[in-house]
Amino acid sequence: MQLHSALYIEESAIYFIVKTAHILFATGWLACVFVLPRVILHWKIAVESGKGTEAVEVLSLKLFRFGLLMFLLTLIFGVWLWQVFGINGTWLNMKLLFVGLLIIYFGISGWLMFRGIRYQSFLNIFAMRVFNEFSLFFVIPIIYLAVSKNA
Repeated sequence: MQLHSALYIEESAIYFIVKTAHILFATGWLACVFVLPRVILHWKIAVESGKGTEAVEVLSLKLFRFGLLMFLLTLIFGVWLWQVFGINGTWLNMKLLFVGLLIIYFGISGWLMFRGIRYQSFLNIFAMRVFNEFSLFFVIPIIYLAVSKNA
């Protein structure tokens, strides 16, 4: 019985480490999801006012690359939770739908950034402001589903 308890404690500890890593990297990715469109908006404003934009351009590219890394690490630890620890259910399917939409949103942010780098072409300010806030329509359900999964 003691061996069984030791294995359970070890498996439990690994579960919480993996879950903590998943949450940590998801938080890093979400920071990039929220900030990148805002940086692109300020980049557009700087271009229109004739100010130097090289620093903002470099910042947006680094932010996008960091976001990709955070997303990949989130994905790895999320798949680990799903496959190794058997996390599943309808809530997860719904959450993954919203995560998929958020991936598309982040991809569009990257497209807007590369369009700015290549052509110095941006959406209008109103469209950028709306786009900047739109991610909340995906993030709020993701958080709600993750928190209320057993309710």
